[in-house]
Amino acid sequence: MKLTTEYRCHNCGKMFEAAAYYPNDATPRCPDEDQHDNRVSTEALLEKIKKSMGRFFTIVFTKRSTGEKRTMTCRLGVKKHLKGGARAYDPESMNLMIVWEPRSAMYKSIPTDAIVEAKIAGKVYQVVK
Repeated sequence: MKLTTEYRCHNCGKMFEAAAYYPNDATPRCPDEDQHDNRVSTEALLEKIKKSMGRFFTIVFTKRSTGEKRTMTCRLGVKKHLKGGARAYDPESMNLMIVWEPRSAMYKSIPTDAIVEAKIAGKVYQVVK
């Protein structure tokens, strides 16, 4: 019979079971430990997106209008489809990020304060609020 004890991960707060006895008083490891470095703040995630150099990334966010979660593959830095003229508003003051979505062939605004996660260069980052 194997003795197990429940532990709480100090990084993610997830409860997990592990053997009750550890040699040399070793600390049990969370099964999701490899994902702990993927938890970032909104500001850090926005910096990673800006450093993606126009490459495609997938982002999950909550829409302001309906409250539903939306997944979008998009990129920054597309200037080909601009119509000219100045914007009627400042996106940064409204916490918005303007991206190009090729599926709809349109520019879209993403609320930066509602980002849940993003996949950049094959690595998934989760936003910690």
